[in-house]
Amino acid sequence: MKDEKRKMMTRHWPVVLLALLVVAIFLVVMVSFQVKETEYALLKTYSGELVEYGSGLHFRWPFVNSIWRHDKRIQCYELAVGHDEQYMTKDNQQIVISTYVLWKVGDPKTFLRSLDSTEAAERKLSDEVRGARSAVISRYAFSDMVSEQDGTSVLSRIEEEMRLAIHDSVLKQFGIDIVRIGFRQLGFPAAVTQNIFAAMVSEREAKAKRFEVEGQAEAERIRSDANTEAQKMLAKAQAEATKIRGEGDALAAEAYRVFSQNPELASFLRNLDALKGALGEKDTLILDTTTAPFNLLTPQALEGLQENRQ
Repeated sequence: MKDEKRKMMTRHWPVVLLALLVVAIFLVVMVSFQVKETEYALLKTYSGELVEYGSGLHFRWPFVNSIWRHDKRIQCYELAVGHDEQYMTKDNQQIVISTYVLWKVGDPKTFLRSLDSTEAAERKLSDEVRGARSAVISRYAFSDMVSEQDGTSVLSRIEEEMRLAIHDSVLKQFGIDIVRIGFRQLGFPAAVTQNIFAAMVSEREAKAKRFEVEGQAEAERIRSDANTEAQKMLAKAQAEATKIRGEGDALAAEAYRVFSQNPELASFLRNLDALKGALGEKDTLILDTTTAPFNLLTPQALEGLQENRQ
């Protein structure tokens, strides 16, 4: 009889071992939990205290503590309520806008206490973003929507203003960190289409006018610089000419002083220079020898020249 009992226990031992192993695994699962790198994990104790855990393996009391988890990565939410809403701009023009929000859990404890779930967070974001969107867009004219200022799109500025308008309050109240608010689509009613084209044409004309004015100003500057440089060069040339003229007058005065001492020599030299200038190497002239300066060719004049040389 004892042998039969021993044989039965030996036969069922693997089953017992397997049952013990299952119980052990179940106990480990009950008292431990794993936190991923991409999620927040908060443990709510029996007293209601919230304890935040980092990534890795952690332990807890079974049936006493509950674990709340949420993805810590950036979430993209496209507004469901007010997805395509029509707004009035500052100059009473209508536009149709759809908006998306990039958000993440910034303060997990505040988020758990106030919202508890992604769906609740998205409902709260819809209300907050719609309010900010209405307030900010009403401060801009329609022409601003299709233009740039200082190389930056005005729509980008509007998006950032909307984010800043609600970022701090949403983070403080609900633990939501708004990373970005953007326009998924910007449309216009059919009646506004012509106004769009007119605004674009007006903007291009304004830019063309600005470039034309800048070009004229640059041309005027270049012209002014050129005139100034020309005046400097002319003044320098006139000063140089005056200097040369003065030196020539001084030399002429010295020559006149010498010639005044011998008028006949001066007259002779002037006639001789005139004769050199009038006759070339192959010129043949037939003139009266009594005509100056050709009177120097008479025998009497040549004799006088010979005497002067001696």
